[in-house]
Amino acid sequence: MTERIILYGTPTCPMVLPISGILRRAKAPYVYVDISKDADAKEIVRTINNGNESVPTLVFPDKTTLTEPSRSELQAKLLDYGFEDPGGTMMDAWKENWLFTFLGVVFLIFAGAAQNWMLAAIGLAFLAYPPVSYKLKL
Repeated sequence: MTERIILYGTPTCPMVLPISGILRRAKAPYVYVDISKDADAKEIVRTINNGNESVPTLVFPDKTTLTEPSRSELQAKLLDYGFEDPGGTMMDAWKENWLFTFLGVVFLIFAGAAQNWMLAAIGLAFLAYPPVSYKLKL
């Protein structure tokens, strides 16, 4: 396949980084288009999503689309196209889900300062979510 997948997103969308990571690991050729800087792209996303600016929105070479796909939906689509299984490591999970990682670290820092086991448990839960979601392919 020589055509690229188009990934429409915005810099503020927390799901764009995990989706682009999956595409990168699957070695799927793609191009990222920031709809906050491209009015034509914004209109394309609105057309695909019934007037909503839902991102990430992916357009595949056969013109099929996925909007805000789960990890397992995107993996299945990429495998159907013949790309590699986009697996991932624990570090990939933490990098691509930076918000959960950041919150987990912050909670652990405050837990240490306050010597509060509840804050520590919350921090560990935030840090556990990304790798667990990768393992379960959520």
